[in-house]
Amino acid sequence: MLKNIKQGLVIIRIAWVRNLNYRFTILSYRFGEIIELLVLILMWTAIYSSGSGVIKGFTLNEMITYVLVGNLVATAVRNFLPGYVARDINEGRLSMALTRPVPYIKLIFFNEIGRAALASILSVISQLIIILFFLEKFVFNTDVFYILLVLVMVFFAFIIEWLIGFLVGTISFWTDEIDGIQTTIDRVKRFFSGGYFPLSLLPASLSTLSIYLPFAYSFYFPTMLYLRKMDLEAGLIGVGIQIVWIIILSLILRIVWIKGLKKYEASGS
Repeated sequence: MLKNIKQGLVIIRIAWVRNLNYRFTILSYRFGEIIELLVLILMWTAIYSSGSGVIKGFTLNEMITYVLVGNLVATAVRNFLPGYVARDINEGRLSMALTRPVPYIKLIFFNEIGRAALASILSVISQLIIILFFLEKFVFNTDVFYILLVLVMVFFAFIIEWLIGFLVGTISFWTDEIDGIQTTIDRVKRFFSGGYFPLSLLPASLSTLSIYLPFAYSFYFPTMLYLRKMDLEAGLIGVGIQIVWIIILSLILRIVWIKGLKKYEASGS
């Protein structure tokens, strides 16, 4: 166990140092995130200014808090695995990685933590700074039980997002180009995560469907828990659904990885 931790820390440190070479790119993306977040807040402010002040049970302050907290959660759990795994496969770097004593899945897990750490930290900081500008409209939740359950849900959401990202990357075993597939998946995830608007605004059938998909737990569910628009029991059920998805995605990843490696080795990459 101690050996695994030491290996992981070394991999994280190397990836962190390597990623410092791309500081300008990272800052550019963060600037885009801030603009997108402000546009969403301005959009909802404009919508509420011409309405009754309450939309599907959300006041303006609650909607602004939904956008701010949801984006903070989404930033904390995201990863950039698909492109990284795809490049390893397409450029033949996987062959070298497979000869190392550290299993590739473990290597890529710790490497992604180190590689994404700087971007994630800067994103979280920028999100927190924006929250400071909207403190007067921000809804605070100081209930310890709700906050703890939100943190548990965010942790499991991180694992789910990592598994999905890895799976998308493994598509490169069968095709050289995954950008289109990845973009489509990202948009579906964004929609069913509640990233565009609360899922409760959707028709009942779509709203119910989203509960049983893994995407809502990286935005909508933890944010609704934070706003106390769902009780602790519903939150615990959500965590249970997350655990089921982690098991399902892990099994799928194992099957796809084994089949993909056979094809990779057969092609002589």
